[in-house]
Amino acid sequence: MQTVFSHIIQKRFSQVNEDVATDALAFILHSNEYARNGMMKLLRGIVADIPDLHFRTQQTEGNIRPDMWGISEIEPRVFVENKFWAGLTENQPTFYLKQLAKYTQSTILLVIVPEAREQTMWREHIRRLEDAGISVMVRDTTAGVVHSFKTDIGPILALTSWTKLLSALELEIADDQSAKSDLLQLRALCKAADSEAFIPISSTELTDQRTPALILQMGSVVQASVGLAVTEGVLNIKRLMPQASWERIGQYARLSDEQGVGIWFGIHFGFWKKYGGTPFWLVFSSTQFGRAHEVRALVESWAAKQGLFTASQHNEFVVAIEVAFGEDKDQVVRNIVECLKRIADILSVLNRKSSGVGNA
Repeated sequence: MQTVFSHIIQKRFSQVNEDVATDALAFILHSNEYARNGMMKLLRGIVADIPDLHFRTQQTEGNIRPDMWGISEIEPRVFVENKFWAGLTENQPTFYLKQLAKYTQSTILLVIVPEAREQTMWREHIRRLEDAGISVMVRDTTAGVVHSFKTDIGPILALTSWTKLLSALELEIADDQSAKSDLLQLRALCKAADSEAFIPISSTELTDQRTPALILQMGSVVQASVGLAVTEGVLNIKRLMPQASWERIGQYARLSDEQGVGIWFGIHFGFWKKYGGTPFWLVFSSTQFGRAHEVRALVESWAAKQGLFTASQHNEFVVAIEVAFGEDKDQVVRNIVECLKRIADILSVLNRKSSGVGNA
């Protein structure tokens, strides 16, 4: 249900959804003892000895600025990072965890995301910790918490969703109508931020030339990757054409040769928005061209071991092709082609006579 609050925010201030949600959550925790008790129950499910906390927003320390701090006396015990659809900054989560590791008591970095983004954001957090050389140990989760890990530098990294967090607070406020109204407003904002509804375009977005530059750059990466993969015999594009729609831009191809499994590879805006992580996707259809069910049986477990995301939807099997961060174009292209080659090698057992692109 949309409220006046969520309507105004989406209409006028959609670019600051996360800041508004953070301020609203902090207000609720500050003004209502029962809601604060609900927050403490959730946190004590992660670390049992967390004392009562008071919460502050947008406080800076060094080069980090967590959305919300949970402070006991003078030391922070909890950093809360609120997300809707924005990506992680360069400091997240490693610098936040390293800052928390400086304190003597048990500490938590709690990340709050939309339900649809739980797994995507968790994978990205774990990938960044691995890149930073921080190892983790899985912990049992409790009510309201989706994932929980103990890091080898001390702090605990936990993730929950807006839906689960607000439900935990609602359980505690009982018949307090004022607090119920506040939570309803915040829940409506979260739902509006998660919806597929058209969000008014800001002048900043429209005039930011980095956006088209990024899309053009990604297109050149796809083109170069396909070209190199064809040269090295990883892809075969004979009688197969580039393809573009409102949702994706890419190339049909076969893996290895004209008898190989058929794929679509390119920039898939729909998957990028839904799953995050990367703009580049490999799609296997359920037809004789793509043989999605057979491909999934061979590729899914291998991809999981490699840390590559896969999904099945609408009878398609899709594989996220990761981007090498901080590398020049040649290295990005090389890494993509190497990934395609490994998948082609796995699927070489499925080579057959070509059935043409008509069944793609």
